[in-house]
Amino acid sequence: MNSSVHHAPRFSLKHSLESGQFFRWTEKDGHYTVLRGQRLFRVRQDGDTLDYDGADLWFLREFFALDQDYDSIERALRRDRRLWEALDAYPGLRVLRQDPWECTAAFITSIASNIPRITGNVADMATHYGIPIRLGGVSAHTFPRPDRLDDEAGLRKLRLGFRSAYLVQAARLARSGILEEIASLAYDDAKTTLMVIPGVAEKVADCVLLFAYGRLNAFPVDTWIRKVMIRMFFKGLRVPDRAIRAFASERWGELAGVAQQYLYHWSRRSGAFTSRGREPRSSEAPAPVSTRR
Repeated sequence: MNSSVHHAPRFSLKHSLESGQFFRWTEKDGHYTVLRGQRLFRVRQDGDTLDYDGADLWFLREFFALDQDYDSIERALRRDRRLWEALDAYPGLRVLRQDPWECTAAFITSIASNIPRITGNVADMATHYGIPIRLGGVSAHTFPRPDRLDDEAGLRKLRLGFRSAYLVQAARLARSGILEEIASLAYDDAKTTLMVIPGVAEKVADCVLLFAYGRLNAFPVDTWIRKVMIRMFFKGLRVPDRAIRAFASERWGELAGVAQQYLYHWSRRSGAFTSRGREPRSSEAPAPVSTRR
């Protein structure tokens, strides 16, 4: 690897990329090939050092949130003893900063799906509608920009089902500038604006706010989080998702989304919340729509 080197203490490349928040990476022998939006890069971690190529240091620090005061975040979360097991299991996990359009489209595909299928859907969209890109001996495709994603019939051939219509309508709204508007809005207004996009209900909106806009107070509630929260904090009693979000906001405040990501990754990997070893689907599945005239 013809690479640059950066010191990144208290950061885990593995935990951050493999925690289910981002879908365009592959790993071999500790080397990660990553595609974010229109960029292809490679990165490997050796202790506190990152070796990387295909990206500059500014991009690397921004994407992996290496400019964040992680010590302060961890100290704040450790005031809650109930988080200690998850924090200890996955030290150095960061909430990544994704491209807003790619993140929105990816999480639209997450409706009634799971991580392996989402990863395949996102890769298929890139292969069929993205632009070829190359780094050394590695060839890939960029994620398609909104102007290239206006083909519902073609998306259905990629087995995206009812999500195909949502993606086409989301791309049209993205071309109108809706995603740029969100960056300057307060959390509640940003969430309301995102939910104008077909296929973006509360879970998807909170995912986009957390993973693309850095709103660390956003708390997406999916099947995994619902299970772990009910078991840990509601004595096994079923409660509505709004009650879970309100509880998380009260308990963890502006860091609720970081707590969520630790709990999400821990609950998936601990084995305590799985059924027959299979990953459950997200339960958020809005009614299908069609863009066909």
